[in-house]
Amino acid sequence: MLTVMVLAMSALGSCNELPNYATELIGKMCHEVARKYFLKSKCLALVTEDNSKILDYMYPLDFPTFHIQLPLSFMKSSERLDEEFETYPWDKFFMAPIDAGCLAFVVQTSDVKFMVQTFARLAHSPRSIHRANKKYLFVPSRDVEDAIFETGVKNVFSMREIDFMPDLVIARFVAERNLVSGYSKRTLPVADSSKAEGNLTLELITHRFVGQNPSERVSLDMWMPTMDFLYKANLYPDKISNLMGKHITMTTMHYPPLTVIDENADPPIYDGLELRFIYEWARAVNFTWSIVYDGGWWGDVWPNGSGDGLCGLVSSDIADVGFSAIYLWDNAHLFLDFSSIYFGSSLTVVTPRPKLLPGWMVPIHPFNPDMWYAVGMSVIGCTLALYITSKTSMRLLGRGTRNNVVNLYSTWVECAFRTMGLLVLQVPPDERDFSTPRHVPMRHLVTWLILFYFVVTTAYCGGLATVLTLPRYEKPIESVSDLADHNLIWGGMDDAFTFIMRGSSDPKMQTVVRNFRLESEEYLTARAKVGDMGFVIERMLGGHFYMPSFVNEETMQRLRVMKGNLYFSHTVYVLRKGSPLETSINNMIQWVRDAGLFVFWEGLTVRNYMSSPRQHSVINSRNEEDMGPTKLLLQHVSGAFYMLGFGLAVSLVILIFELVRFKFRQIVEK
Repeated sequence: MLTVMVLAMSALGSCNELPNYATELIGKMCHEVARKYFLKSKCLALVTEDNSKILDYMYPLDFPTFHIQLPLSFMKSSERLDEEFETYPWDKFFMAPIDAGCLAFVVQTSDVKFMVQTFARLAHSPRSIHRANKKYLFVPSRDVEDAIFETGVKNVFSMREIDFMPDLVIARFVAERNLVSGYSKRTLPVADSSKAEGNLTLELITHRFVGQNPSERVSLDMWMPTMDFLYKANLYPDKISNLMGKHITMTTMHYPPLTVIDENADPPIYDGLELRFIYEWARAVNFTWSIVYDGGWWGDVWPNGSGDGLCGLVSSDIADVGFSAIYLWDNAHLFLDFSSIYFGSSLTVVTPRPKLLPGWMVPIHPFNPDMWYAVGMSVIGCTLALYITSKTSMRLLGRGTRNNVVNLYSTWVECAFRTMGLLVLQVPPDERDFSTPRHVPMRHLVTWLILFYFVVTTAYCGGLATVLTLPRYEKPIESVSDLADHNLIWGGMDDAFTFIMRGSSDPKMQTVVRNFRLESEEYLTARAKVGDMGFVIERMLGGHFYMPSFVNEETMQRLRVMKGNLYFSHTVYVLRKGSPLETSINNMIQWVRDAGLFVFWEGLTVRNYMSSPRQHSVINSRNEEDMGPTKLLLQHVSGAFYMLGFGLAVSLVILIFELVRFKFRQIVEK
């Protein structure tokens, strides 16, 4: 047995403690319940207030056990810690068995309501690691009159927290002689007596949980020392497989094709692949449902456990289940439970269409930057080769003299100009210049350079013909890297689009997150008509898109969908942390997902409720329209005129410089 115990001061001791025979009765009953129902609970947590006498009659047990002893007065008088989520100093003692995975709790208390609220709060706490539906057995630590007990039980069973505790059993004392006639009004004698022991028994009660009256009190069984359980009833029956018409509150929003909601229609429309699943799940486990929504999109869960939007409504216990393209968000998972994944979608962006590049760039377009870099390096290398070969040939192969002969390759400048001439297929005139020595190395080098630059120039001419035939545009935005490099502003109507991206360490992704703008629908509609920023849309598994209203056939004439995705994520339903509905919804998701119904429902919803032209406007936005042959216009050759103007300007400047320099030298010589 693993024991966690806090010893109370004697001043906090209990008055009106149960007599020993009553404690023995409770202990033996708890031992029997643990042996029958808690063997598969991994471990058992025993919570007592002022003494641990009950343990003397519960042991031995065949599984690990935690024991927590905390006076109720100590817990109620403790000051709250300075944390946003409601936390008390003694929470750590309860967290030990919770995080250890204990699925059964036996609690001896005089205030069931307080302890139920405590367990519900701890299950919701962001510090709670283990998530599961647990079994609770509350036994008395004081003698309470029947009227007070019944009023207290009624209040407990009407609490919102009880909706998340189907497996909760409360024990109370009754007199054996009044089992048939009703509940007895009796007081436990302080002294032991055989008569009292023989007449005393324990009634085990719970709440109905299912049906239209889930808070109804239900008597399960009676336990007597001599007869064990009187009716041999199942104290922890399966209440989830058939909810008998229990009302479940959902939260979702209009987000086709996942959810389609039109409450103004007659009759109102609730459809979409996620809502169709809800219909099937409700039919399978027999519950009714309604929808609440606060208009906050997905919202967020705040550090105190409350929140807004879909996630906030579930975390605040206003809704039982939330859905509408909910991703696996880390912050929400601290306070909520995620169902099994059932679908997947990815976020992408429609960006401004690439603009036609200006005509002055036509001479640059035939080669990409790498090719221009290679051409520049070849010019430098060829200039160096010509100069070195010329100098070496003149020194080693000269006509018996070591004096340099002036020729077309005597200086660096001459070699550079001859190389530039080769680049535009201007053959050097050295064959007609008989003053130039005709050495074999120079002839070979020049010949091979002519062939090399002939290939380069021919490739350039071919690229130029392509540029003049097909219009050239700016580099399109196809990926997250391109989105960051273009420093494009993009936006949406909820910052949940960036939840997953915020934790990325990629500098490109961080740039994209910084460029996101949370704006209203009116503002984004105005910007979409201009087409000067990006807009987030969602790509479904079947290839269809969720698009906000401002992404339509008109605005897509100025926009283009990005080829890549910002990110991909699986989608889930969200429930309260430790919700008893999780196992049921996960089983249903597995059946529906394996049957392929989610993808089928996606296509069906698109056909029934969404605009095919709008879908096609996004899908076909990447297909460039064939404009036919391009007529040669002045803008196509404007680059050549710019180059001519630049060359003439440079020549004029150099001419003026040479004239000034010549005049200055004449003045100096005089």
